[in-house]
Amino acid sequence: MKVVRNAVPARRGRAAALLWLLAAAGYLLAEAFAAAALPGYSYRTDYISTLGDPSVSPRAPLMNAAFAVQGVCFAAAALLVAAARKQLWFLAFAVGNGIGNVLIAVVHSGQGNPAHIVGAVLAIVGGNAAALAGSGAPLAAAYRTASITLGALGLVCLLVTATAPSQVGGWERGSVYPIFAWQILTAVMLLRAGPKQRS
Repeated sequence: MKVVRNAVPARRGRAAALLWLLAAAGYLLAEAFAAAALPGYSYRTDYISTLGDPSVSPRAPLMNAAFAVQGVCFAAAALLVAAARKQLWFLAFAVGNGIGNVLIAVVHSGQGNPAHIVGAVLAIVGGNAAALAGSGAPLAAAYRTASITLGALGLVCLLVTATAPSQVGGWERGSVYPIFAWQILTAVMLLRAGPKQRS
């Protein structure tokens, strides 16, 4: 049988895929649940991290747990994939995302602590840069194109978010949601490719 160079072993691929899917689903559900409990909260005009601020959000513990789970799962899944493919830059960016999300979960936006901003930058830049670095995976060409598009879109939206536009919540989500889209896409590709990885 022909061996695909730098292919991810099927078992590692499945584990990584499940971690990415679990983290994305948990985060998006927690966000919606937390937003529903905060009167007047808007996805378009309010920052995501407001949902994790215990001084204003009644479901802040849930949102902060989602931040932490996303960070740990994102980095752990990347480790499973990068260990097989020896992609150090991809792993470094993914770990940056993990550290950033955990920082966001621990240091809340309402505390005025610069560590929260550092965490947000690490999470967003790290996640989108991981998508760009992960575009080199030995998968379909359409996957590579989608990875580059998602990573670039997220970084552009982050730059706009930094200017604090009136629709800052929407732009911030434009910088964060591509990360979830990428990890879901990658998870699906890994699950589909699993039985063929070693052939």
